[in-house]
Amino acid sequence: MSIPSQYNAKSVEDKWYDYWMSQGYFHSVPDERTPYTIVIPPPNVTGVLHMGHMLNNTIQDVLVRRARMKGYNACWVPGTDHASIATEAKVVNKLRAEGIEKSDISREEFLDKAWEWTHKHGGIILEQLKKLGASCDWKRTKFTMDEDLSESVIDVFVDLYNKGLIYRGYRMVNWDPEAQTTLSDEEVIHIERTDKLYFINYPIGGEDGHVTIATTRPETILGDTAVCVNPEDDRFKHLVGKTVIVPICNREIPIIADDYVDIEFGTGCLKITPAHDANDKEIGERHNLEIIDILNDDGSLNHYGLHYEGQDREEARGAISIELKEKGYLVKTDDYFHKVGTSERTKAVIEPKLSVQWFLKMKDLAKPALDHVMDDTVRFHPSKFKNSYRNWMENVRDWNI
Repeated sequence: MSIPSQYNAKSVEDKWYDYWMSQGYFHSVPDERTPYTIVIPPPNVTGVLHMGHMLNNTIQDVLVRRARMKGYNACWVPGTDHASIATEAKVVNKLRAEGIEKSDISREEFLDKAWEWTHKHGGIILEQLKKLGASCDWKRTKFTMDEDLSESVIDVFVDLYNKGLIYRGYRMVNWDPEAQTTLSDEEVIHIERTDKLYFINYPIGGEDGHVTIATTRPETILGDTAVCVNPEDDRFKHLVGKTVIVPICNREIPIIADDYVDIEFGTGCLKITPAHDANDKEIGERHNLEIIDILNDDGSLNHYGLHYEGQDREEARGAISIELKEKGYLVKTDDYFHKVGTSERTKAVIEPKLSVQWFLKMKDLAKPALDHVMDDTVRFHPSKFKNSYRNWMENVRDWNI
């Protein structure tokens, strides 16, 4: 038998992996041995694996192979995740490249396209794991939308609801107007950019004079329900209790006082739009203000937008600024460098939006998760992340499902 002059890694790896598979070395069935199980954090079927996946799965493989060598009944369960929002964005972009808009096809046709994408990329991912040498129990391969897993999701949802841990709430959420869905805070990417800061005069009701507010979003003045000043601001405290007239819509709204307003920031007068800003919503709740939502789910203006109804928010912003200038309400514009929340998937600017959504109460669930870390039942490596985890769990918010 001759020895090749060069080592051929591919042929050697394929040979031994095929041998391991044929012998069933990675398959596990329950027996008297102590079980050692890893369920793979399922990769999203949004593409193919990258080096980060390779690192993570190599660590899992090391752990499960070590457990086998120590005599445990080791089982590594592989699978993939449907990653609904992310996959939808990929499919929408693929269709758009083919000249097809999602709105042009039926729900069933879009789902067929999504399944087509899933079967293609899910298969590639599993083959990549095999090329990595992953010692997974391939007979247990799962997909997060398999029928039995979908049934389990429903069962758990009903169980948590019956236990009072899931509730329906009207809350401020991160709204992606392109995907038309809510996003978690982790799916919002804050980018730095320069926008226009518009300084707008609001006439004081029933007398001469005005107050000036500054905003990067002049279209939202159509949803204003108050102007707020700091109660300690000598420039404006005499105006508290009076009213101003919102330009364009001519709505009369109160001037209120609240400690939230920073005397040193902007003009010292803050327009309050409870439907489109989380801080404004809190102020609105404290002062029992009306909530006026001016936007449709796709980011266009609704009937509260008056003659701008149907226009996209960005388009309406420009048109409204022109009208404000023509009518003498726009004082000036400045360049304003700030951070803007954008969708990780669609890159659309996130819209803070009040919406009826399902929420999961997190405090009761976070407590045992935190307790087991603080008493070192679960340990972090490096240990410095223990404090980060503690801060995260102590400040956890109810999860928007």
